[in-house]
Amino acid sequence: MASPQHMVRHAARDAWRLSACFISFTLLITGCNSWSGRMFMLSVERMSDPIQVAPDTITTPYLQDIDLAVGWVGHSTTLIQIKDKLIITDPLLNNSVGIVVKRWIAPGLDLTSLSKLDFTLISHTHFDHMNLGSLDQLPTDGSLVVPLGGLQFIPDYGFKDLHELSPWQSFEEGGVKITAVPVQHFGGRYGIDRNWSDGIGYTGYVIEYAGITVYFGGDTGYHDSYFKDVGSRYSIDLAIIPIGPGDSPRTGGRIHVEPGGALQIFEELKAGYFLPIHHGTIPYTSDGPPSSSITTLRELARQRNLTDRVIDLEIGQQRVIYPANAVRAPQEDARGDQR
Repeated sequence: MASPQHMVRHAARDAWRLSACFISFTLLITGCNSWSGRMFMLSVERMSDPIQVAPDTITTPYLQDIDLAVGWVGHSTTLIQIKDKLIITDPLLNNSVGIVVKRWIAPGLDLTSLSKLDFTLISHTHFDHMNLGSLDQLPTDGSLVVPLGGLQFIPDYGFKDLHELSPWQSFEEGGVKITAVPVQHFGGRYGIDRNWSDGIGYTGYVIEYAGITVYFGGDTGYHDSYFKDVGSRYSIDLAIIPIGPGDSPRTGGRIHVEPGGALQIFEELKAGYFLPIHHGTIPYTSDGPPSSSITTLRELARQRNLTDRVIDLEIGQQRVIYPANAVRAPQEDARGDQR
C-alpha cells in the first residue's frame, strides 16, 4: 500500500497538472471569451472570497430502518443508502478543484461520521468527479468502481476491491449488482489527453439491491437513445441526474444537460423520483447566480406536475424515500402504464 506521504504527493501533483493545463489551454489557446476562459477568470476573481457554510450537514450517513434514502453533499457527491448498503458517488470533499477552481459552498458532510462505505462510484476521470484528495479521506473497507481507463490515475488507497467497467459491464458483490451504462460525455484528465481517450473514462451506473434500483448519471449531455434504453431495461426507483452548468429550460449541449434536458432524461428513464445534482457548488461560468439552475428546474417541474417526484435537497440534506418495509404503489411511466 502506498504511504500517506506518497498519496499526498500524488494528489498534489495531479492538482498542479490540472492547474497548469487549465491555465495554459484557457489563456493561450481559447482566450478569455470562451466558456473555460470565463470559468478561469471567475475563479481567479473569487480566490479571496470565503467559502459559504453548507446549509446543512449530514452527521448520520447511515440511517436506521430505511429501504432507500439519499443525501446530497454538493456537486455530484451523493450518499445513497439501500437498506444496509451505503454508497458514495463522485466524492468531492476539498475546498477547491485543482487549486484554482474554488467551491461556492462547503461540502455538507461530517467526515468523522462516515465510518463505513460499501461502494465508492466514480463516473468519470475529470478532476471534479475523480478527486484524489477526496478519495484519500474516505473509508476503504468497500469497493471502488471506475469507468474503463480510470484506474491508471488512482494510487493504491487500500480499497477492498477495484472494478473498472465498460458500458453494460456489471459485477455483483454482497447482493448488490452494479452496471455501467452509457452517458454522453467525454474522457481525458489533463485536457489534451481527451484526444486519445475517445469512448473511455466516463460512464453512468445502475445500482440494484434487494428489489430497489438507483440510477446515477454522473455528468452527461442528452442522447436520443441512451436513456430510453436504460428506462426500458430497468424499473428505476431513484434517478440522480445533473442539471448544470446552465439554467436554461432547453436541453443543453453535447456534454452537459441543463434543467430542461435533465427533466427529459428523468421522463425517459421512467424513474419514480429524481434528485438533481451538479449545480450550486462550483463556479462554472459568470452567467447567473449559483441557484439559477435549481430555480429553473423547480419551475419546469411545477409546469409538468412533477414537483412531488423531485427530491429537492439543499447541500447537506438527506431524504428518506422509502421507510423500511413500506408498501410502495407502482409508478406510472410516461406512457401511463403501471410498472
